[in-house]
Amino acid sequence: MSLRSALLPLALLALTGPVLGATMRELDGAELRRVVRESDLLGLKQVITALVRQTGGEPVEARAFEADGVFYRIVLKKSDGSLVSMIIDAGTGEQVAKGSAVGKQVAAAAETGGKAKGGKAQAARENANGNAGGNGNGNGNGNGNGNGGGNGGGNGGGNGNGKN
Repeated sequence: MSLRSALLPLALLALTGPVLGATMRELDGAELRRVVRESDLLGLKQVITALVRQTGGEPVEARAFEADGVFYRIVLKKSDGSLVSMIIDAGTGEQVAKGSAVGKQVAAAAETGGKAKGGKAQAARENANGNAGGNGNGNGNGNGNGNGGGNGGGNGGGNGNGKN
C-alpha cells in the first residue's frame, strides 16, 4: 500500500467538516460567556446586532451550540412577519449553510432541545409549560375569614370578618 492511498481516507475525512461524529450540545449563558471570553469568538450580542443591521429583522430567538466550534442559531422576524432561521459560525461570523453537516447538526440539536439529557433549556421549557394555565385556585391573600384568589366559585378575599 502506498503512502498516497493510505492518506486518502484521512484527507476525505478532513473534508467532511469540523463536526463529523462530534456531539452538538447547547450552551447555557454562563458556558457561552466563558467560551467567548477564553476563545477568539464573536459574542452573540455582536452577531445579533450585525444580523439586524443587515436584514432589518427583529431577533425572536438566539441559541448557542458547540461541537468542535461554537455556532449560533438565530431566528429573526422579517418586516413581512415571516421568520427566518440563520446559523452563524461564532469563530468566523460566516453564515453556515443549513444543508451542510454543521447546519443539519445545529438544526437537529435545536429541534431536540440541544442537550442529550434534557439540561437547563429543556427544564425551563417544561417548567414554563407546567406553570401555564389557571388563574389561581388557592387560599391566598384574604386578610380576614375568606379564601382569597380564585376566579369563580369561592370567596374572594375579604378584608374583614365576613360581615356586611
